Amino acid sequence: MSVAQDAAGAPSRDPREGHKYFDLGRDWQKIKAEQGLTDDDMFAAYIVPFLDDSIQRRQVIRFASDPVGDPGFLGRQFEYLLQHGYIYDPRERAASPSLLKLGSQT
Repeated sequence: MSVAQDAAGAPSRDPREGHKYFDLGRDWQKIKAEQGLTDDDMFAAYIVPFLDDSIQRRQVIRFASDPVGDPGFLGRQFEYLLQHGYIYDPRERAASPSLLKLGSQT
């Protein structure tokens, strides 16, 4: 699963290569206005369930750009994963479930 983020020069993760995305794109503002939601409400209503499903499936999350220190939703998604036991590999720009949660004694 990939978390998409528009960033100049960042390599994209193509869904045709087997990557799954969550991206409301242009619909974000439309949905927000139609439902009378704040950005925080949108995060809770749309992004958290997607992340929770990925966490439950123990999926590796690959980021299109570096999420460390990102002040926006990419950073919030990254922090959410860390709070739920994920470990980040900056070389791969990927977060994966902690080995300890798999029952490893390392």
